[in-house]
Amino acid sequence: MRRRLAFVNWTLRPDRDDDAPPTTYALRCLALTDDDNECAATSPPGDDPTAPQTWAFTHLREHPEHTSYAEVIERPWVMWREGAA
Repeated sequence: MRRRLAFVNWTLRPDRDDDAPPTTYALRCLALTDDDNECAATSPPGDDPTAPQTWAFTHLREHPEHTSYAEVIERPWVMWREGAA
């Protein structure tokens, strides 16, 4: 049996197609608790990057010592076939 191999070039790019999932944003609290574990409270993810900032201020009011946060961005990517290598 003979096989024919086809080599193609692939590119990884952000998926901006109309049917792509939305990019979502959230913030996670990095503050350490009394037992040296990360608080890890997280804002709800959403497509508005400013909404997690509102959550962070609410979290800070409830926990005044929690002043460090990490932004969590989920951005869809897609492999794009560009043709023969």
